[in-house]
Amino acid sequence: MKKLMRLATVLAMPVLMAACAHPITLKSDLERIPSVQTQQKIPKSVGYYIEPILLASEVTTPGGGGDSVKYFPYQDIEPGFYKVLSNVFKDVNRLKSAQDGEAISKYDISLIFTPMLQTSSSSSSALTWPPTKFTTQLTCKITDKNGQLILEKKIMGDGVAQFEEFAKDHSLSARRATEDLLKKLQNELLESPELRK
Repeated sequence: MKKLMRLATVLAMPVLMAACAHPITLKSDLERIPSVQTQQKIPKSVGYYIEPILLASEVTTPGGGGDSVKYFPYQDIEPGFYKVLSNVFKDVNRLKSAQDGEAISKYDISLIFTPMLQTSSSSSSALTWPPTKFTTQLTCKITDKNGQLILEKKIMGDGVAQFEEFAKDHSLSARRATEDLLKKLQNELLESPELRK
Protein backbone atom coordinates (compact mmCIF):
# COMPACT_ATOMS: atom_id res chain seq x y z
CA MET A 1 0.00 0.00 0.00
CA LYS A 2 2.82 2.39 0.89
CA LYS A 3 4.48 1.66 -2.44
CA LEU A 4 1.26 2.50 -4.27
CA MET A 5 0.93 5.77 -2.34
CA ARG A 6 4.54 6.68 -3.12
CA LEU A 7 4.02 5.87 -6.80
CA ALA A 8 0.85 7.97 -6.92
CA THR A 9 2.72 10.90 -5.34
CA VAL A 10 5.56 10.65 -7.86
CA LEU A 11 3.13 10.48 -10.77
CA ALA A 12 1.19 13.47 -9.47
CA MET A 13 4.27 15.69 -9.10
CA PRO A 14 4.61 16.62 -12.81
CA VAL A 15 0.91 17.59 -12.84
CA LEU A 16 1.36 19.81 -9.81
CA MET A 17 4.51 21.35 -11.25
CA ALA A 18 2.79 21.97 -14.59
CA ALA A 19 0.02 23.86 -12.82
CA CYS A 20 2.47 26.24 -11.14
CA ALA A 21 2.23 29.94 -12.04
CA HIS A 22 5.30 31.98 -11.09
CA PRO A 23 5.00 35.73 -10.42
CA ILE A 24 7.01 38.08 -12.66
CA THR A 25 6.89 41.81 -13.40
CA LEU A 26 6.72 43.78 -16.63
CA LYS A 27 8.24 46.91 -15.06
CA SER A 28 11.17 48.24 -17.04
CA ASP A 29 14.01 50.52 -16.00
CA LEU A 30 12.58 54.02 -16.60
CA GLU A 31 16.09 55.40 -17.00
CA ARG A 32 16.33 53.44 -20.24
CA ILE A 33 13.55 55.49 -21.82
CA PRO A 34 15.38 58.37 -23.54
CA SER A 35 14.50 61.92 -22.55
CA VAL A 36 13.13 64.40 -25.08
CA GLN A 37 14.54 67.85 -25.77
CA THR A 38 12.22 70.67 -24.73
CA GLN A 39 11.80 71.96 -28.28
CA GLN A 40 10.58 68.52 -29.41
CA LYS A 41 7.81 68.36 -26.81
CA ILE A 42 4.19 68.88 -27.78
CA PRO A 43 2.95 71.94 -25.83
CA LYS A 44 -0.29 70.36 -24.63
CA SER A 45 -1.73 69.14 -21.36
CA VAL A 46 -2.99 65.56 -21.62
CA GLY A 47 -4.71 62.99 -19.44
CA TYR A 48 -4.94 59.22 -19.40
CA TYR A 49 -7.47 56.80 -17.98
CA ILE A 50 -7.11 53.14 -17.02
CA GLU A 51 -10.17 51.37 -15.62
CA PRO A 52 -9.69 50.23 -12.00
CA ILE A 53 -10.71 46.69 -12.93
CA LEU A 54 -7.86 46.59 -15.46
CA LEU A 55 -5.32 47.95 -12.98
CA ALA A 56 -6.30 45.17 -10.57
CA SER A 57 -6.35 42.40 -13.18
CA GLU A 58 -3.78 39.61 -13.02
CA VAL A 59 -2.90 37.73 -16.20
CA THR A 60 -1.44 34.24 -16.61
CA THR A 61 0.48 33.19 -19.73
CA PRO A 62 2.78 30.24 -20.57
CA GLY A 63 6.33 29.91 -19.34
CA GLY A 64 8.71 27.02 -19.86
CA GLY A 65 8.74 23.47 -18.59
CA GLY A 66 4.94 23.32 -18.60
CA ASP A 67 4.69 26.11 -16.04
CA SER A 68 3.04 29.54 -16.35
CA VAL A 69 3.84 33.08 -15.29
CA LYS A 70 1.47 35.60 -13.72
CA TYR A 71 1.64 39.38 -13.55
CA PHE A 72 -0.36 42.62 -13.43
CA PRO A 73 0.19 44.19 -16.88
CA TYR A 74 -1.51 47.55 -16.32
CA GLN A 75 0.02 48.13 -12.88
CA ASP A 76 3.46 47.21 -14.18
CA ILE A 77 3.37 49.29 -17.35
CA GLU A 78 1.62 52.39 -15.98
CA PRO A 79 4.80 54.09 -14.59
CA GLY A 80 6.51 53.76 -17.98
CA PHE A 81 3.38 54.89 -19.81
CA TYR A 82 3.27 57.99 -17.61
CA LYS A 83 6.98 58.62 -18.22
CA VAL A 84 6.51 58.48 -22.00
CA LEU A 85 3.56 60.89 -21.92
CA SER A 86 5.57 63.21 -19.63
CA ASN A 87 8.47 63.12 -22.07
CA VAL A 88 6.28 63.96 -25.05
CA PHE A 89 3.79 66.47 -23.61
CA LYS A 90 3.94 69.60 -21.46
CA ASP A 91 1.80 68.17 -18.65
CA VAL A 92 0.21 64.78 -17.81
CA ASN A 93 -2.57 63.87 -15.38
CA ARG A 94 -4.19 60.58 -14.44
CA LEU A 95 -7.98 60.86 -14.77
CA LYS A 96 -10.62 59.39 -12.46
CA SER A 97 -12.83 58.56 -15.44
CA ALA A 98 -12.74 58.77 -19.22
CA GLN A 99 -14.67 62.05 -18.97
CA ASP A 100 -13.25 63.52 -15.76
CA GLY A 101 -14.69 66.99 -16.32
CA GLU A 102 -13.16 68.49 -13.19
CA ALA A 103 -9.59 67.49 -14.11
CA ILE A 104 -10.10 68.28 -17.80
CA SER A 105 -11.14 71.81 -16.90
CA LYS A 106 -8.65 72.34 -14.07
CA TYR A 107 -5.59 71.24 -16.08
CA ASP A 108 -6.84 72.42 -19.50
CA ILE A 109 -6.52 68.88 -20.88
CA SER A 110 -6.85 68.68 -24.66
CA LEU A 111 -6.06 65.01 -25.32
CA ILE A 112 -7.10 61.85 -23.45
CA PHE A 113 -5.23 58.54 -23.76
CA THR A 114 -6.92 55.19 -23.10
CA PRO A 115 -4.51 52.21 -23.27
CA MET A 116 -5.49 48.57 -23.79
CA LEU A 117 -2.93 45.78 -23.40
CA GLN A 118 -2.56 42.24 -24.68
CA THR A 119 0.33 40.02 -23.64
CA SER A 120 1.73 36.66 -24.62
CA SER A 121 4.74 34.61 -23.57
CA SER A 122 6.47 31.37 -24.43
CA SER A 123 9.67 29.49 -23.80
CA SER A 124 11.98 27.33 -25.85
CA SER A 125 13.06 25.53 -22.67
CA ALA A 126 11.46 22.34 -21.40
CA LEU A 127 13.38 22.56 -18.12
CA THR A 128 13.21 26.18 -16.89
CA TRP A 129 10.04 28.18 -16.30
CA PRO A 130 10.94 31.84 -17.10
CA PRO A 131 9.68 32.78 -20.58
CA THR A 132 12.37 33.20 -23.22
CA LYS A 133 10.03 35.29 -25.40
CA PHE A 134 7.51 37.90 -24.30
CA THR A 135 5.25 40.13 -26.39
CA THR A 136 3.13 43.08 -25.29
CA GLN A 137 0.70 44.78 -27.65
CA LEU A 138 -0.63 48.24 -26.82
CA THR A 139 -3.70 49.70 -28.48
CA CYS A 140 -3.97 53.34 -27.44
CA LYS A 141 -7.02 55.42 -28.29
CA ILE A 142 -6.41 59.16 -28.25
CA THR A 143 -9.47 61.41 -28.09
CA ASP A 144 -10.07 65.10 -27.61
CA LYS A 145 -11.68 66.36 -24.40
CA ASN A 146 -15.14 65.80 -25.92
CA GLY A 147 -14.46 62.13 -26.64
CA GLN A 148 -13.91 62.55 -30.38
CA LEU A 149 -11.32 60.06 -31.69
CA ILE A 150 -8.17 61.81 -32.89
CA LEU A 151 -5.85 58.86 -33.38
CA GLU A 152 -5.45 55.19 -32.54
CA LYS A 153 -2.01 53.64 -32.17
CA LYS A 154 -1.19 49.92 -32.15
CA ILE A 155 2.32 49.09 -31.04
CA MET A 156 4.05 45.78 -30.36
CA GLY A 157 6.88 45.32 -27.89
CA ASP A 158 9.07 42.21 -28.06
CA GLY A 159 11.49 40.87 -25.49
CA VAL A 160 13.82 37.86 -25.66
CA ALA A 161 16.08 36.40 -22.97
CA GLN A 162 18.11 33.22 -22.74
CA PHE A 163 18.85 31.08 -19.68
CA GLU A 164 22.30 32.58 -19.12
CA GLU A 165 20.68 36.04 -18.89
CA PHE A 166 17.52 35.41 -16.88
CA ALA A 167 19.10 33.16 -14.24
CA LYS A 168 19.15 36.20 -11.90
CA ASP A 169 16.15 38.04 -13.38
CA HIS A 170 13.22 35.78 -14.24
CA SER A 171 11.28 38.77 -15.61
CA LEU A 172 13.94 39.77 -18.13
CA SER A 173 12.10 38.97 -21.37
CA ALA A 174 8.96 40.74 -20.05
CA ARG A 175 10.97 43.80 -18.97
CA ARG A 176 12.62 43.96 -22.38
CA ALA A 177 9.23 43.76 -24.11
CA THR A 178 7.99 46.70 -22.02
CA GLU A 179 11.09 48.75 -22.75
CA ASP A 180 10.77 48.04 -26.48
CA LEU A 181 7.07 48.97 -26.39
CA LEU A 182 7.58 52.25 -24.53
CA LYS A 183 10.44 53.41 -26.76
CA LYS A 184 8.34 52.72 -29.86
CA LEU A 185 5.34 54.49 -28.33
CA GLN A 186 7.40 57.59 -27.56
CA ASN A 187 8.74 57.77 -31.10
CA GLU A 188 5.27 57.23 -32.59
CA LEU A 189 3.75 60.03 -30.52
CA LEU A 190 6.54 62.47 -31.32
CA GLU A 191 6.17 61.74 -35.03
CA SER A 192 2.34 62.03 -35.16
CA PRO A 193 1.37 65.39 -36.70
CA GLU A 194 -2.28 64.88 -35.61
CA LEU A 195 -1.22 65.42 -32.00
CA ARG A 196 0.37 68.80 -32.72
CA LYS A 197 -2.69 70.42 -34.29
